[in-house]
Amino acid sequence: MKRYRIIYKQKFMGKVIQDSYVRSINNKQELHNAINALYEDPHVFSVDYEELKD
Repeated sequence: MKRYRIIYKQKFMGKVIQDSYVRSINNKQELHNAINALYEDPHVFSVDYEELKD
C-alpha cells in the first residue's frame, strides 16, 4: 500500500481554493477512482497527486 497526497483546486464564489489530503492507496485503479470522484464536483478544475515516501 502506498500513501499519496491528493491536491485539488476548485473555484467557489469567484475564488480559487486549493486543498489536499493524504490517502493510502492499494493500486492505480483506486487512485484514479479517487481522482475521478473529485472531478464529479463541478467546482473542481484541477487534481494532482504525489506519492509520499516514508
